[in-house]
Amino acid sequence: MTQTLHIPPLRQSVYEDMACPHLYGAKHVAQIITPGGPAASRGIEIHAVFATYISHLVKTRRRRDLEFFDELMEGTSADARAVLERFKYNHDFDPEKVVDTELEIALDERFEPVDTEGVGAYANATRADRRVAYLGRLDLVQLHSRTRAQIDDWKSYFQIINADTFQSKFYPLLLFCRNPALQKVTFVLEFVRYGTSRKVEYLRSEVPWLKEIAQRERKRQRQLHELITMGTSEISAAPGRHCTWCPLLLKGCPLERDTNPYASKSPEEHLRYLLWLREAEKTTSDVLKDMVRELGPVQCQDQNGITYCAGFTPTPKTEYPCAETSQLLQGWLSRHPEDRAVAAGLTMSGITSFLKAKKRKELAQSLAAVAQTRLETQFKVDRKSAEQLTADMATADED
Repeated sequence: MTQTLHIPPLRQSVYEDMACPHLYGAKHVAQIITPGGPAASRGIEIHAVFATYISHLVKTRRRRDLEFFDELMEGTSADARAVLERFKYNHDFDPEKVVDTELEIALDERFEPVDTEGVGAYANATRADRRVAYLGRLDLVQLHSRTRAQIDDWKSYFQIINADTFQSKFYPLLLFCRNPALQKVTFVLEFVRYGTSRKVEYLRSEVPWLKEIAQRERKRQRQLHELITMGTSEISAAPGRHCTWCPLLLKGCPLERDTNPYASKSPEEHLRYLLWLREAEKTTSDVLKDMVRELGPVQCQDQNGITYCAGFTPTPKTEYPCAETSQLLQGWLSRHPEDRAVAAGLTMSGITSFLKAKKRKELAQSLAAVAQTRLETQFKVDRKSAEQLTADMATADED
């Protein structure tokens, strides 16, 4: 009797591992235990402190307890402490709204909640419970009303990114399925290193779309898992951002070091190379500008018939005097109050795009009367096909 293939639940970390078939196979098929790097260790420390701190606030019915937070920080690494120090002063919590920290949600293939009981349920569901198809651990869940919830996800990244990731869609889906009463879920990426955040909101009406995304990735995981398990072909490695924390990079990656750009140089070597490239680009650009300034535009063609043209292009620059522009704009907004919301974030440098709408033709004409326009030349390198170049030359001949 053939044993049914057990595929581990789709989780955020599994989704990231799927970027490289070799990494996924090592961790989730061969189940090779891979040690985490410094970033993972830092994240574990920070998450543990946050979970303990917020649970303490809920238990003591307090919004903030700096003395207790300082106690939790003792013994943490210097890297984690630098992040925790900023978090300490710019966060407080309403204990009445906190649902849970490190909330584990497991769903089956039909997106029905699965009760994973006992201590360590998250790990047990990952390795043993064959009912679970989708699994997530939410850092913090707050309930603002019976129908509106918020998920906070702590990130100690050095880069601030938008909340437009698989995780930003997957976690709200898990919560929607766990709590049928919810009509709106806000997912917040908290960049605790900088004290800023990015967020996105989803309505219950978007749940079918969120399910499609999860099902698509689950299907991709299943296909990858089956392919690796069958062993009918060699599973390749795919270089990418995940290589920066992959434990197999230096030992166990099938790609040659010279082939994988993430392994060919250390971060310091990449920095030196980048600085060299920038200086080389600047020097080459300056020399090319001097030549074009004296000799005129230059062009070359690659093997695909694409022509690249370098030259100075006349470009009009329009400026709007502040006093006159402000007066005319206020008059327009008094007659067209529907534009107030758009104009609220308007800057003097961005007013040109505001004037492009046909419905603002009258305002554009009024501002044109006070605008100051001067002609400048801008150095450009344009990519043109042979057809475009021929058309441009024909137009020039006609002129």
